[in-house]
Amino acid sequence: MTKRPLAIAALLLVAGAWGMSFTLVKNVLTRIAPEPFIMWRFLLAGVALLLLAAWRRELRRAILFPGLALGALVFAGYWSQTRALLFISPSRSAFLTGLYVVMVPFADWLLHGVRVSRRAWIGSVLATIGTMMLIGLIDARPQRGDLLTVFCAVCFALHVVLSAKYSAAAPATALAAVQVFVVGVAAIIPAMFAPRTQPSVPIVAVIVFTALVTTALAFVFMMWGQARVTATEAAVLLAFEPVAASITSIVWDHEAITLPFLGGAALILTAMVLSQLPERPSRPQPQ
Repeated sequence: MTKRPLAIAALLLVAGAWGMSFTLVKNVLTRIAPEPFIMWRFLLAGVALLLLAAWRRELRRAILFPGLALGALVFAGYWSQTRALLFISPSRSAFLTGLYVVMVPFADWLLHGVRVSRRAWIGSVLATIGTMMLIGLIDARPQRGDLLTVFCAVCFALHVVLSAKYSAAAPATALAAVQVFVVGVAAIIPAMFAPRTQPSVPIVAVIVFTALVTTALAFVFMMWGQARVTATEAAVLLAFEPVAASITSIVWDHEAITLPFLGGAALILTAMVLSQLPERPSRPQPQ
């Protein structure tokens, strides 16, 4: 079996694990503020990954700058996404977060000058209409959670493009370790101003699970997988995340699903895939 199918499977596993964790995180945020949750989750994951990277002798000075840059984007994205979950449902959060897939071609153009395809432009229009349906059509004003989640999507789009660049030349474990640890450190100061929470078994269990499974392991899988596929291919595979989030939220929390939500979600999901499909090569004109 070649490494490419394994990379595809790894990215699908990451998308599924992240999607399933939306409901888990939403529920635990009733017991702990977002900032200390992010701090403990990413510090624990970062320490675990740093120990693993050190044992494998993968830590190098050249990884520091990519790790800091990617870590800053992850912190901004996860903070805004986690804070937004206080105001909106897991499914809504997941599909709005999924807009980053549509943004990837535009982020690639912004950072690397890669031409934006016609399909990406069509996808962006579909995603805009889908987002309007998701938040309540033309008359509705975006909630605070909606705006925070769209900002999260921008951060994640930039992260996908830069990850494709940096992961090709850096060990997956070390690159994941540095950026994850950076997120935990960045969360320390805002966590100091958050409401104090008494530790409990459910809080500790969710922090340990999300730290080791959906952060440490997931980031290693993502860095390894993205080094073996293109940024756009990775974005399409990660589009499974909101689907997994919605299924989990419906089954676990019995979330009510309306027709406008289904229509908006379908348009956003279509836009995700369409924006990443390669354009057909133009046929040569007859002489």
